[in-house]
Amino acid sequence: MTKQMAVFLLLILYIIINGIFIEPNTLEVVRYDIEDNRLQGIRVVFLTDFHLKKRDYKRLDDIVQKTNSLDPDIVILGGDFANGKNLKHTMNLDIMSQKLNLLTARTYAVLGENDWNTNGEAIKSALQSMNIKVLEDSNTRTIIKSRYVDIIGISDATTRSARISEAFKRTTKPRIVVTHNPDVYYDIIDDANIILAGHTHGGQFLLPLGNKALFASSRYGSKFAHGLIKETYNKMIVSKGLGLKGIPLRINCKPEITVVNFIKGRNQRNYY
Repeated sequence: MTKQMAVFLLLILYIIINGIFIEPNTLEVVRYDIEDNRLQGIRVVFLTDFHLKKRDYKRLDDIVQKTNSLDPDIVILGGDFANGKNLKHTMNLDIMSQKLNLLTARTYAVLGENDWNTNGEAIKSALQSMNIKVLEDSNTRTIIKSRYVDIIGISDATTRSARISEAFKRTTKPRIVVTHNPDVYYDIIDDANIILAGHTHGGQFLLPLGNKALFASSRYGSKFAHGLIKETYNKMIVSKGLGLKGIPLRINCKPEITVVNFIKGRNQRNYY
């Protein structure tokens, strides 16, 4: 074996070990500063694509602890709590919801395709038993730092028939929108201050230069793999998510806790 071949094989071995055992078990905090005078000073933490295995207790504890340390005003959960397509492969729902109930900020959620492919109603019931409001083509109005904010949840585009107009009914700006699947982006015609989405896992494999995904589970391909999207008058943030699906490894694509800080906008009118 040549020296070059040995180095190549060692590199492949490192990538596999890192991708299976190291990177999936790390947590990266990704921060976005969004200029918006309506929501200035508000911090949102977005968590999505948990894919919680039976014994993922420590992983979920770490996610909750790290989220609380970020001092969010609200927490939004983007779905796919279930692992696989059978609840026997998923963390006990009562334990899961009790652990998520340790989030110190008000928490809202939507469900993902894995949840509906297992038992969406059971997952929804478990979350709501712990006062985590699940928004499936619906909305709720809350007060954050003396401001009314409408939180809008759009149902999963893969397993449900997303009723976007129903979700937006009787809402006004400012609006924070959450949807599991980013593919509904172009169908949202109402103004949103931010749209939060997951589902793609960032592609799970990112090239070292440019952080471009090799592929993504979106009909728009790697364009919707991760990051800030601004192709209409609405901004959308797609998180890399927290768990794994398909090939069980991540390469240059660490599990992500997404933080959205709304900051004072340049050339924007003050609303308060």
